[in-house]
Amino acid sequence: MLTNLWYVAEWSKAVKDKPVRVKMLGQNFVLFRDKSGKVNCLSDVCIHRGGSLSKGWTTERDCVACPYHGWEFDAEGKVQFIPSRGEGAPIPERARIDAYPTQERYGMIWVFMGDLPEEERYPIPDFPEYDDKQTWRAVEVEYNWQGSVDRVLENGIDIAHTSFVHPGFGYKEMADKNQILKVDRGEYWGSSDNVLYPPQLQGNFGLMKLFRRDKQATYVTPAFYLPGHCVRLHIKVNSWMEMIIFDANTPVDENTTRSFAVQVRNFFKWPIFDKGSKKRTSKVFGEDGAIVSELSPNYLPESLEHEVSVEQDKFMSAWRMIRRKHIEEKGWKIDTKAMKPFEGEKVFTIPSPARRTNPHFKWALDTVPLVAPTRRPVAAETTTKPEEV
Repeated sequence: MLTNLWYVAEWSKAVKDKPVRVKMLGQNFVLFRDKSGKVNCLSDVCIHRGGSLSKGWTTERDCVACPYHGWEFDAEGKVQFIPSRGEGAPIPERARIDAYPTQERYGMIWVFMGDLPEEERYPIPDFPEYDDKQTWRAVEVEYNWQGSVDRVLENGIDIAHTSFVHPGFGYKEMADKNQILKVDRGEYWGSSDNVLYPPQLQGNFGLMKLFRRDKQATYVTPAFYLPGHCVRLHIKVNSWMEMIIFDANTPVDENTTRSFAVQVRNFFKWPIFDKGSKKRTSKVFGEDGAIVSELSPNYLPESLEHEVSVEQDKFMSAWRMIRRKHIEEKGWKIDTKAMKPFEGEKVFTIPSPARRTNPHFKWALDTVPLVAPTRRPVAAETTTKPEEV
């Protein structure tokens, strides 16, 4: 699990007038809206006596109150009121918890899990089709995986598995015909162009089979982004029908991943077809989930020493190289092994931007330990030719 990235914490519609608990990167957080409607995110622990802020309530001070003793925390994580001391009483300087930047996009609440200053953060991936309501019709799907987020993302960009895992999208006998045409990658993203030969389309009351022949060449472009551990899958059904599945994959913990997916389509845009779109997308996630939950090991290997790869795996290799670079050069990986001895005895938190701007402040909570970098940074890459991946 990596820090210093944007992750989706929750659907926007799920956070209304009450605090909401979410779990990301193995830690608990509280989301709450202030009077202006802005969503705020804090560590879900009161540094007074360990109360869960998400079980509390919002106040007239635009704070979230702890249900144990009523301490009120503002959007910056600072305590603004201690009921037992009364109005106007001074607040201890250390009465503060970590607060994290938030943005709402694509019907999702994005939270920056790290301490980088704004100008150094990778951006939230673009998804312009979501806001183009005239051209695209959107539906939302959620899926919970029993698997690490690294495995989940790799599964999402792996075209070769469709011939065996998804009967609606591939034939076993066509596995050697499906081809990767091109691979590009940058510092925190990658994309590939592919041609597949899937079965005839099904669904939408039998209408879909009229729009693509059996084993007709179909062009598919998967892309991945380190921020949000996002996967964007662009499918050109035919010359005029296209669909895109955009999913942000949030590590709940080492072994659990929550996917927030939006599928958009530029055809059959009437609401009557939404149910079928959701059902088919959920079915694909379920087929993948059954495989991912049984992978050994659960995590991505840090090297290829114990795996055998072939040319058709080069796009997944691009993902692994970018991920490994941010572990070995930047030191963004959480050291979960170092935290195991303290389980149930000590609360950790993800470092927030305020820790970097206030380096001498004595925080009550320790931050999660990180795996130390093992190599020096090299020059950032922009684009890599397919044969170099």
